[in-house]
Amino acid sequence: MANDELADEIAAESPVNSDESDSSGGAPLEAAPVEDDAAGRFRHLPLLLAILVPALLFFVAPPLTRSGLWDPFELNVADLARRIAINLHGASNLVLEGADNSLPHLNDLGRPQLAFTSIALGFRYLGLSEWAGRAPLALWGLLGVVATYGFIARLVDKRAGLYSAIALSTMPLYFVQARTMLGDVVGMSAFAMAVGGLLVAFLDRADDGSRSVPARLPWLALGVVGLVAGYYSRGGMIGVGVPLLIVGAVRVMLVGSGEGGGDLFAGVLGSLALIGGLFVTWTFLNSLNKTPVSTDLNPWVGVMLKTPSRYPTFDFVIGQLGPALAPWSAFIPFAIGRLFIPPSSSVAARADRESATKMAILFGAAVTLVVHGWLDANAESTSFVGVSLLAAACGIALRDYEKGAHPSLALAVGTAALLGLFHHDFHSLPEKAFQAFAVAPPTFPESYKETSLAIWTVVLIGLAGLTILTWAENSSPRKPFDPERYAGVIDSLQKAWDGLLALGYLATIAGASMAGLGLWIGVRTHGTWVPNFSQQSRGLIMNAWWIAAVVPLAVIFVVYFWLDLWLWAFGPSTGAEGGALLRGFEPLEALAERVKKWSTLSANERLGVGLLVPLTFVQLPALVFVALYLEAGARLPIAVAFALPSGVFLFLVLGAAGSILNRSRVAFFAVGAVAAGAILCGKFYPDLANQLSPKEVFETYQRVHKGNEPLALYGVGGRTAAYYAGTNPLSFSDPALAFGWLRGGDNGARRFMAIKGDDIAKLNRMYREGFGGNLPVLDARSSQILLASSALLPSEKNENPLGKIILTSEPSPQVKLDASMEDKIQVLGYDVTDAKGRLVTTVAAGKPYHLRTYFRALTAQTSDWDMFIHIDGQKRRHNGDHKLFGGKYPCTLWVQGDVLMDDHEFKLEPNFTAGAYTIYFGLYVGETRLKVTKGSNDGADRVIGKTITVQ
Repeated sequence: MANDELADEIAAESPVNSDESDSSGGAPLEAAPVEDDAAGRFRHLPLLLAILVPALLFFVAPPLTRSGLWDPFELNVADLARRIAINLHGASNLVLEGADNSLPHLNDLGRPQLAFTSIALGFRYLGLSEWAGRAPLALWGLLGVVATYGFIARLVDKRAGLYSAIALSTMPLYFVQARTMLGDVVGMSAFAMAVGGLLVAFLDRADDGSRSVPARLPWLALGVVGLVAGYYSRGGMIGVGVPLLIVGAVRVMLVGSGEGGGDLFAGVLGSLALIGGLFVTWTFLNSLNKTPVSTDLNPWVGVMLKTPSRYPTFDFVIGQLGPALAPWSAFIPFAIGRLFIPPSSSVAARADRESATKMAILFGAAVTLVVHGWLDANAESTSFVGVSLLAAACGIALRDYEKGAHPSLALAVGTAALLGLFHHDFHSLPEKAFQAFAVAPPTFPESYKETSLAIWTVVLIGLAGLTILTWAENSSPRKPFDPERYAGVIDSLQKAWDGLLALGYLATIAGASMAGLGLWIGVRTHGTWVPNFSQQSRGLIMNAWWIAAVVPLAVIFVVYFWLDLWLWAFGPSTGAEGGALLRGFEPLEALAERVKKWSTLSANERLGVGLLVPLTFVQLPALVFVALYLEAGARLPIAVAFALPSGVFLFLVLGAAGSILNRSRVAFFAVGAVAAGAILCGKFYPDLANQLSPKEVFETYQRVHKGNEPLALYGVGGRTAAYYAGTNPLSFSDPALAFGWLRGGDNGARRFMAIKGDDIAKLNRMYREGFGGNLPVLDARSSQILLASSALLPSEKNENPLGKIILTSEPSPQVKLDASMEDKIQVLGYDVTDAKGRLVTTVAAGKPYHLRTYFRALTAQTSDWDMFIHIDGQKRRHNGDHKLFGGKYPCTLWVQGDVLMDDHEFKLEPNFTAGAYTIYFGLYVGETRLKVTKGSNDGADRVIGKTITVQ
């Protein structure tokens, strides 16, 4: 019986057995004989995966305690929930001395209370800890994913449901909310339950068109639970009105198309949903017009109304969703467009059901976007609750493609282009990552910018390549890695456009060669026109001939090779393959055999093999070596050890993946999405949260303090300590009092202080006045919150970030100077270094360099000076005005005798031609320069440095 059930299940989903062609590059599903226990396991595998993926991301990988409480956003919600637990759920053990323990008003919450109640119950039964508050919300997140899987699996099929669940679980806006005490995941999950439950109750039917009312009642109950939860988490309009409008609109559209909207049960449900949705919308609009700003929370609106500083434009919500849903936000626009593709099923009832489901998703996403835009114009910005609909659009688009929908090069390139745009945004505006938290973005931690960019580069660029390989083609009759086809590519290029393409290619190479030769002659003969070209331009011209000759062909063959690689891994089975783990050796062995038979090969085969060998064995190892050795800075033996086997390893991985995933490139795309989500969920967002939380500081304090050595706070919210230290330490806002307490320990006992990064400069100045060194800092992993100590043990290192600015030893600059500015500041000299910190005497335009200038404070400063840098020569100037030390240590905090270093990155403009340039610099405020009274200067209060050569 179990075998029959499995066969029926596969027949329902298999393209072969349902007259739906599967051209995903793999073999169709087959009803292979299996054991009874295996039948049940595979039957429910999509559901198990839909539960396992979010469970791992939300609870385990990493644990909910991995990131600290974010003060103030997450902490505010947690504290309100704690007060609710005390007053409404009898959790008297949560009372904190000196804290507000009263019952908060609904206005204090700023929204309906279900999320706060969920957190309060976690505190009530699990104790006051970050894990106890986050676990209920992670459970809500899991329920939302399962509900999304359930209704898509019921209305489309199980694999569409699984892809939708994976998309939702790996969207940053959703998993960040599921892992933090911000509370918005409750509304998202309730929305998924309401929409999904009501849609299944309204649209569900068997393939023969029959409808069972008892089978739909549990789904109706789920929808009602979602409506109630939505009302008590996001208010009447978003939580109730929008789900009802979606079902009501589908009812109207079905009636308008002549289908009648189904049986009596469906008709009554759809009509009631339409009436209810319109009523809620009318009540909502009426509430917006009649509710004064800054009054009590209106439950139909769901958020506190306010007068916005400026009205957002129509694309305000979309602008928020882009970074918050990345990388899926690059695919979503195209996935929505793919929903217009009609279902391919030959079963009429199934096709009608899928078509209505797509219609509901399209309408639901649109109306949710409109409502959020309306709210954002009248209230504080809120998290987009319709994430499950966007995930469902992605899941259905992927499943349609897997079932045989046409590939799309426009989708592949368009998604990759948008991913590139997001990469640029996260590079230039890294604070956009905070959109996933749906809060006003704070300053992005300076110490995390490089790591942030590296992670986003891996995720976005990796998924861009995966998208192109997945969607550029679905399948092909060609044989992958066929040498004659590679040779044929050259022949095709030669004959393209009646030979005009080849003629243009040769003409380009010839022109580039002549230009390079002319420039080479000009350099050798010292032509007067050569200095008009910058070093960067000269390098480009000199190398243009081989770039024009090699790069176009290299790009063509590299792309062709990777398309072949995907066709081999996820194409039709040849029927004569080894096991999954050894399958990757087969194309490598075949290529090796051709190399052995080199003398017997035809000319075309030799040419093809000559192209395949470097593409197979050199391409990836070279890329890995460059990434590890040149970019990541790994040691040479390590870079070589990882690079050499990387090509073979890729074939082994893809071969095994193709076999395990039944040759489905869409399934592998989903695996890639899970990997990207795991990187963001397990690494990026927890580390970003820790940069803004004192968690790591408290952990370091717990590790290093002895006995009753106390901890205090300066500039850091004191409420966080209750979750980590179980008490409320002293908190200071005055730097003098804070420093006095830190240095007031008796009998050699140490004291510790958590300090906000922006406030350490004042305490550091006091410490230098009294002790001559920099303030001891034990933990500076976050640039936002630091742990200082009254003293260091011999085994401890001072991690004070100001140690890079205020030097503890006399410097030996590359260019020594002895200039004085009004006898207030002495200029000791400067270094010019490349991006890796190596001293240089020549620079090139367009590349980053650092100018490190050394000063000594001769007196206390009364003004905060800025610094200007002029690099003059060849009738050009580079202007490098900037704040000294990046504004981290104002001049007014300098102590007499301090030796300080300003590190400024500069990059000469591309129009800087080769030649000698002079470095000038000085200090200024407003329109006034600090006068240079001693040393080499140009009479305009500019210190004259050494000439530097631009290549």
